[in-house]
This record gives sequence, C-alpha cells and structure tokens, in this order.
Amino acid sequence: MYEEIGKKLKEKHHKQMSEAFHLAQGEPETSGPKSEVPDFAQAIKRLRQDAGFSLEKLSEMASVNKQTLHSIENYSIRNPSFSNLEKIATAFNTSLSDLLLMARGEFRGNLFKTTAADRWTASFETEKGFTIHSYSPPATSRRDFFTGVMTIQGGKKLRYWHWAATSKACIQPWDGDVLFTYHGMNWKKEMRVSANETLYFAVSIPHTFENLLDRENRVLLVTHPSIF
Repeated sequence: MYEEIGKKLKEKHHKQMSEAFHLAQGEPETSGPKSEVPDFAQAIKRLRQDAGFSLEKLSEMASVNKQTLHSIENYSIRNPSFSNLEKIATAFNTSLSDLLLMARGEFRGNLFKTTAADRWTASFETEKGFTIHSYSPPATSRRDFFTGVMTIQGGKKLRYWHWAATSKACIQPWDGDVLFTYHGMNWKKEMRVSANETLYFAVSIPHTFENLLDRENRVLLVTHPSIF
C-alpha cells in the first residue's frame, strides 16, 4: 500500500515538472489538460528584488541581455528560452526546477511557511493504527527532504514498511520508546529508540516500527530525498 501511494505522488510531481519544462521550451503538453503558463515575470522579478539586483546587475550576473530581462518582467516575453532560464536560475544560486515551480506558484523560495491547507496529510489510523502529518512544502523536488510527524497508537506495530526508493531516513520519538526492526531474508536486527534519540536508516530495507508504550506515541520522521 505504502509503495503505491508513494509511486502515485511521485508520478504526479514528475508530471507537473514535465509540463513546466515543456512550457519553458515552447513545446506543447503531450497529454492531459492544459496547464496555466508559468508566470516567469513575477518569479524572476521577486527573486531579483529579494536579492537587491538591478536589471543591469542581473544582466551581468546571468549573461542575459538587459532588454531581454526587461521584456520578460513586463510580459513581452512570456515564454523565455530554456537557456536563459538556466542562466537566470544560476545567477540567483537556485535550480531551474525551483524557478519553474516558483513560476507556477508552487514553491516560494528557501524561506517560507505553510498552513495546514498547504501540507499533504496521510491517515492510516483505521487500518494500521498510525497517522502521518506532513510538514513539507507542497511541491518538492527529488533532492529535497520530507519531514512529518508519525503518530502511533498504543502498543501498535507497523508491519513491513518498505519503500522502493533509495532514500535515507531518520526517526526521533518525542514521547517514548519505539522498537525499530530491520527484516532481511534470514535475519533481523532490532534497535530500541528512546525519546530524543535519533535513528538513521535506509528505507529500501523492509522494516517495522512498534510503539512500546500503552498510549499514543509521536515520532519525528525525516527522509532525504522525499519518499512522498
């Protein structure tokens, strides 16, 4: 179940990125409903103002003609070339993927806050006795991390959680002890993790979590790259 959910979420994210790249290169979308054209004007202008760059300074830093930059910011050029977008992103010390996400209104730079409406929440409480609340940005790239809080009901054991991704993860119980177990073909390795202790592991190896308390337990969960 968990692998299928993760797969669907990643497919959705990759589709969004693919659409953005096609639009940036002036190519039509290959399938699905049409998306709004990314607002590069606002994204670049906001980055420029935050960095304190004039058009002349950005032109120098990015090696892009000043008039071209002016035309982008005043919407005369609504679909900048892929090459110019790469240069502009590099000038702001950011990635092209983040610039595209910002232009789509899905990413607001390296300093921002989210509300409950911005976060993805998964609940498996009725089936597995635990809930995951995400505190990650609404749209993250593969190099970004996932962070959330996993709530485990008293005495519950989460069986054979396994992700195909090669992500690394860490857990830190807030309220009490959790028993973490790695499951191999003919072996298993257990480790007890107490409150405020942090355990690091690879999510590709089948593993379980067991709440050793008779009451609800909360565990901080962070993965890199994001497993969702």
